[in-house]
Amino acid sequence: MPIETNQYFFGNSLVNFSEGGAQTNLPYWLNQLTLEAGGTYDVNGGFGFLRQFADRLEPANEWGFQGITGQWDDDTERFADQAFSQVIITPGNFIQDLAPTANYPDGNISPVDATESILATVLTDQPNAQIFVYQGWSDLAAFSETFPPSESSIERYYDYNQEDYHTWFVDYVDTLNASTPDANITLIPVAPVLASLLEEGGPLAAISTTELFTDSAPHGTETTYFLASLITYQATNGEPAPASFDVPANIHPLVAENYTELLDYIEVQTTNYMDMVVPTPELEPETPVEETPEEETVDETPEEPIIAPEAAPPPEVTPDPAPLPAPEAEVVSPPEPELAPEDTPELEGSLEAERAPALELPPASDTNLEPPAEPETETETETETETETETETETETEMWRGQELEQGVTVADMMAAEALYCTPEQIAEAEAFYAAEQSGDLGFPTVPMSTFYAQESPYNDSEEDESAPLSASLKTIVTDIL
Repeated sequence: MPIETNQYFFGNSLVNFSEGGAQTNLPYWLNQLTLEAGGTYDVNGGFGFLRQFADRLEPANEWGFQGITGQWDDDTERFADQAFSQVIITPGNFIQDLAPTANYPDGNISPVDATESILATVLTDQPNAQIFVYQGWSDLAAFSETFPPSESSIERYYDYNQEDYHTWFVDYVDTLNASTPDANITLIPVAPVLASLLEEGGPLAAISTTELFTDSAPHGTETTYFLASLITYQATNGEPAPASFDVPANIHPLVAENYTELLDYIEVQTTNYMDMVVPTPELEPETPVEETPEEETVDETPEEPIIAPEAAPPPEVTPDPAPLPAPEAEVVSPPEPELAPEDTPELEGSLEAERAPALELPPASDTNLEPPAEPETETETETETETETETETETETEMWRGQELEQGVTVADMMAAEALYCTPEQIAEAEAFYAAEQSGDLGFPTVPMSTFYAQESPYNDSEEDESAPLSASLKTIVTDIL
């Protein structure tokens, strides 16, 4: 029977990287694959993160794709007027340093809380839709300050996507299925399957990082989104993408050369990672019903005592999905405490301290500001203390672009934010402007700023390694505001 799919995405750039071109997105390729299989495909969606989605009165309809006519016209109809067959929720890829039930560092709501609000709308307006969670690949900036990263950094990155990062999503989905069993959420494990394809020894290990990603966010190339669509097709349709699909020339040739083998590999890997999610509570009542006759037949005691112990197993089975996230939440953060120091041995100060929780277990404290780990004498210790005091005093009076920074904000923080959201050309012009000699008559630099505001480059990373990436908490704040 032909597949008829009508999807709505609560998405971000790991689903739709609109600045990359017409084919750096999931829906374009899902449509091509579905048409090849003789089916139909429609899609609508909007950008945002979990808290933004939860705050909206109605989901946004912001997307359009080449060759696809979305079913929903929000000028004349509401979200509830549609009949989406699948609704897909996409969490951010940089919030996994804390458990899914832990509040965001700058708020009083957790990813699970925000998602439960989204589910309340979806279950009311789209009661017949299958609900999925899209697990996009993780933040690469947490593993390397520079792009492209070193070979050792990218291997640790692929390991993380298959281990702790995936564990976070398993805990997240299990918790939601326990708290909102009617949602019956299914995980789309793009990150771990993609990493297994690309890691050393994987079938696509020969594809270089720059042929897959364009920056440290990391936004992908056409090849990356095509591979993600093969995994998503398998997860949402329960079958591999059509083997007859003619892989176009703009996809890495290694994919076309091994296409049918890749479909088999993706089917097995996707199924394995999906099976890690605890089944929905709806299946639990079947267990006591099957066990009851067996125990009544074997046990010679009166029927009433047999029924009494039978009542106990259901409570023991029911809580299983809920407690799982708690013990595993400790493993959520990347376990390799040496990731950041190995890639950035020279980086010290408050920015590293902020980044540490995303890479170390247990989370780093303010003591990260003290690099020496082996004080030998009292004189050495006193010197360190004096240095810290001087550093704190200097931090309180640091200047940036001619203005005094607020307490707690460092020049490194501002440089990181500037590197993340400005192009190298914009940064260079800003530096030239503020480094120029002041005019005696005007009292400020007179370097022309002809193109400083001429370009928009959201999420661009500077190729020059002048700063460390934003911390997880600061990045969450900045991204949510934008």
